[in-house]
Amino acid sequence: MAEWRTDGCGGRREPERVESVTGALLVTPADLATVLARVESAGRAQFPDSFAGLEVNQAEVLGIVYRVPSPDFDAFLRAEGAAVCLEVRDAAYDLRTLLTLQERIVADLGHWRTAGIEIGVVGCRHDGTGVEVSTRQVAQAQDQLPRRYGPEVPIFVRDEAPPRPLIGS
Repeated sequence: MAEWRTDGCGGRREPERVESVTGALLVTPADLATVLARVESAGRAQFPDSFAGLEVNQAEVLGIVYRVPSPDFDAFLRAEGAAVCLEVRDAAYDLRTLLTLQERIVADLGHWRTAGIEIGVVGCRHDGTGVEVSTRQVAQAQDQLPRRYGPEVPIFVRDEAPPRPLIGS
């Protein structure tokens, strides 16, 4: 996987912390959070064929941007990362492609329930590797979902019960 860092990564920053009841917690510095919000907004609106997702490494004080390589988006990231550290990594799929598959699976939840596969959560992996589905019927889902949606975008099936809402007492 190819990756590169922006000029804002030139110096080491100490992680920011806040005190809590359980001890000090790492937090995302305001300047990095602001840049990441701009990157996500522009990625979704201006670079939908490239942007895949974000990750924050609070210990190293950097944002990780996953994208399908694009000269225009890369230029945008270099400019945005001039004062903060952005690590840019290749992604196999852009977010729009992943969301399209996610929406198809969600639209078919009734079909899967009828087929005996109870799907609890469907989500795009932030690193652009595919779509993740949680169910207790792992073997059936691993077999049936690719048959219905094709092999183009990987579907990762996780063994997990559907979420249950908390009921107040």
